[in-house]
Amino acid sequence: MLPVDEVRRLAELAAAADRLGDLLAAAGVLSEVDPAVLVMALRAAGGQGRAWAAVVSAAGLPAAGLSVAGQGERLRVAASGFAGLDAGVRARVAGWGGRSMVDPVWSTAPAALGVALTGHTGAVVAVAAVPLPDGHTLLASGSIDRTVRLWDPATGVPVGAPLTGHTDWVLAVAAVPLPDGRTLLASAGDDCTVRLWDPATGELVGAPLTGHTGSVRAVAAVPLPDGHTLLASGSDDCTVRLWDPATGELVGAPLTGHTDPVLAVAAVPLPDGRTLLASASDDCTVRLWNPTTGELVDAPLTGHTEPVLAVTAVPLPDGRALLASASNDCTVRLWDPTTGELVGAPLTGHTGPVRAVAALPLPDGHTLLASGSDDETVRLWDPTTGAPVGSPLSARTGSNLAVAAVPLPDGRTLLASGGGDEAVRLWDPATGVPVGTPLSAPLTGHTGPVQAMAAVPLPDGHTLLASGSYDETVRLWDPTTGAPAGTPLTGHTDPVLAVAAVPLPDGHTLLASGGIDGTVRLWDPITGEPVGTPLTGHAGWVQAVAAVPLPDGHTLLASGGIDGTVRLWDPATGAPAGTPLTGHTNLIQAVAAVPLPDGRTLLASASNDKTVRLWDPTTGDLLGTPLTGHTNTVQAVAAVPLPDGRTLLASGSNDKTVRLWDPTTGEPVGTPLTGHTDIVQTVAAVSLPDGSTLLASGGDDGTVRFWDPTTGAPVGHTELPGAVRALAPLPDGHFAVGYGDQVAVMRLFR
Repeated sequence: MLPVDEVRRLAELAAAADRLGDLLAAAGVLSEVDPAVLVMALRAAGGQGRAWAAVVSAAGLPAAGLSVAGQGERLRVAASGFAGLDAGVRARVAGWGGRSMVDPVWSTAPAALGVALTGHTGAVVAVAAVPLPDGHTLLASGSIDRTVRLWDPATGVPVGAPLTGHTDWVLAVAAVPLPDGRTLLASAGDDCTVRLWDPATGELVGAPLTGHTGSVRAVAAVPLPDGHTLLASGSDDCTVRLWDPATGELVGAPLTGHTDPVLAVAAVPLPDGRTLLASASDDCTVRLWNPTTGELVDAPLTGHTEPVLAVTAVPLPDGRALLASASNDCTVRLWDPTTGELVGAPLTGHTGPVRAVAALPLPDGHTLLASGSDDETVRLWDPTTGAPVGSPLSARTGSNLAVAAVPLPDGRTLLASGGGDEAVRLWDPATGVPVGTPLSAPLTGHTGPVQAMAAVPLPDGHTLLASGSYDETVRLWDPTTGAPAGTPLTGHTDPVLAVAAVPLPDGHTLLASGGIDGTVRLWDPITGEPVGTPLTGHAGWVQAVAAVPLPDGHTLLASGGIDGTVRLWDPATGAPAGTPLTGHTNLIQAVAAVPLPDGRTLLASASNDKTVRLWDPTTGDLLGTPLTGHTNTVQAVAAVPLPDGRTLLASGSNDKTVRLWDPTTGEPVGTPLTGHTDIVQTVAAVSLPDGSTLLASGGDDGTVRFWDPTTGAPVGHTELPGAVRALAPLPDGHFAVGYGDQVAVMRLFR
């Protein structure tokens, strides 16, 4: 990894010369630099830095091991989501890594939710609540723009002018209560100093506290049993220092023992009235100290496998307190500070380094634990059980670098987060909603993973794009512009796993959706209104839906569920068509119609039982024997038309392969198609502008791969910054892809 100072220096030099694109194209920069460090450095560099930071962050870069061509694919997809992107940046991205066979048309770029507290001109890396003598609380934020800002958390209004004095990045802030009832604000940064401020006036209190010989990354107030409070600071010089905030004098000798930079400090109250001091380090340990003697308490707390980035005390209702730690290893751990023992299993769920933790007291006396991560989410946990509380909070605007609890005069507590988007955000932990979010504001993207997509042709010749997501909604889009078509379709009470267009004999088309709530729902895509009542019958999740055209011009709707059955429905009436199709010995993952040259249509189903089965939808009979060959769950099936009028059947599996079958004989066609390095989640036939057809497959490895279905040869692939769970062919050589919680439309060409 390149050192932080070197990344910042290079970014500033490149921005001054208008050559940030050249810097990012240099070997190693987009694969060997810490993502949060690079984005912060770009934002601080000036020039095109902010534009590059937005694109690089949305592209999920840097990413180790990704080729230059792969970087280009990700950057182009990310850039397609920023309508007002700097023209110079867009032009440079367009040619990154050479010519590609796909051209992104648009994507749902990460968009800020709610009202952000803006004013900083660099990433916000520290936040803290600052109680005042009159009972009110301010919110302090520290940024790489070298300033500290104060806010009224009840209104979001800045309080006073920015606090200036630091000569380099501000990396930490903390409230420091004094015995006389006043509270000071401490800040620390890359200039190796700690500074004290009067939050009521914004004035600096005394001279800067000096002594550290490296960047000061952490500060915390440490209350003592006698009513006094010390101020602790942790530094890149591998030491922790204690100060008397009333005098600015150093208290005792530096606390030594860490073998790498100290990244975090926190006070930990004990039931007997004493307080310990916790420190976390790049050496992957947490250490506990007696602040009155400066002595180490027992052995270091070990378990994290990468640097420990944050620590905080978490009070429990019974009067005890746990110690929480967060790490680059993507986990949060809880410890008993009286014994040094780990409490329960690591808290997992974050998919990126966890950079911040904070205790969040609730009005009922309980306390939650909040954690912020590079994965763009803040998560809430019950510290007594280790269980997650609610869904992750996400504004999808970059890394969450800081979190803090902010008590309000009315008894509520808000959660503040600061991140790479230069804003401070306030959340209501009771609802998970950003404070200030208008309830009527239209959402411009899914807030959960996109599981399914389908093209929906309309009677007027236009086509909409439908997407279904874990956020329990179905959304409709104009595939040409990316504009939402109406409001989200709501009704499902659990994640939506499947969508399909269902043409009717009268020329209209319905939209079908299925989900974890066990229902199939029909919608009018023009009005967004539900059609009829939900179709029920499956005993559990509905994993798949597909339209099945019959020779007489009618269309059935097929659905597959975790109950191992395929069901057929008349979409015009919502009534079941025949009895459930049984034969699979495990849950159904996918269904698809397979047209044959003789005018008939078969129905294919794929299952966790590792097989694909073919059915006659007019009789419900199983045709032939199961198609076997996959060595793991079959996740996806799709019909693939050939130039000679025949149709093949494609399947994708957890065994990382795609297979082709002759549906008329049930025999495999050629050898398995290999190239994916993780589960294949989706397959689809996509058209080139010349009318020829390719087979596309997408998977958890973040790639879409293209194959010539007549030969099985790979044709190319594109890289995306998230698992690909859905593909949908669109007219005129376009196709849609769902990756993570984003939707993108791309144009395909040779």
